[in-house]
Amino acid sequence: MNCVRNMCEREPGKELPKQYDYLIFDADHTLIDFDADERRAFRAAFAAAGMQASDAMVEACWAFSARNWGELGLNNVHLPQLRARYHELYHTHVREIVDYMDAMYALGAGRAAAEHTFSQALALAAHPVEGALQALETLAKRYRLCIATNGLAAMQAGRLRELAPLFERVFVSEEMGVIKPDPAFFAHMLKALNATAERCLMIGDSLASDIAGACAAGLDSIWFNRRGVPLPAGIRVKAVIRDLRELLSIL
Repeated sequence: MNCVRNMCEREPGKELPKQYDYLIFDADHTLIDFDADERRAFRAAFAAAGMQASDAMVEACWAFSARNWGELGLNNVHLPQLRARYHELYHTHVREIVDYMDAMYALGAGRAAAEHTFSQALALAAHPVEGALQALETLAKRYRLCIATNGLAAMQAGRLRELAPLFERVFVSEEMGVIKPDPAFFAHMLKALNATAERCLMIGDSLASDIAGACAAGLDSIWFNRRGVPLPAGIRVKAVIRDLRELLSIL
């Protein structure tokens, strides 16, 4: 399969051929709003330490989290050495967030409670992305739905629990021992579903993990591009959407 053509195959207003049995959704930043969930977790952690967080404190912590994620290399999912350490580094990332909170805001004796509460709050039921529930409830009547997510098993189980009844299977990288875009992730998923790649469609926001991984494994994909940035040259997708409810008119 050629994965390096710049191709969005759907013409505006035209439906894709109905050829899929499974729709495979990414979780964070596709179905659920991780940024909103993380901000909630910061507020809860500060409260557990006996502090009331200002908006500025929350935004500073959120900005550190984004920066630290990149500095740990967690965006480099194309690198085999990162894939091998992804979940270890994810745990490191969570600890270093609390280190930052303590260094900047002197959690003191409340540090242990803040760290425990931060992890617990990240495992609470997630904020769905706008339009996600409407799209999923309609699509579940016509397709078999699954989730494929890179993440920590306990955290994702909690965050996805309110959406889980809509899905036949939830595939979490920590449980599988491999992350997207590794072909082994998709091979394991297809084997578990007893499905062929041609009958599955991947929907996700990450070109590096969702789209690249699907393409390499022979799955068609749709890029969820909420920010409306241009599709990079050399990326093959079936369609680009900015709202999950667009799926209702093309599938």
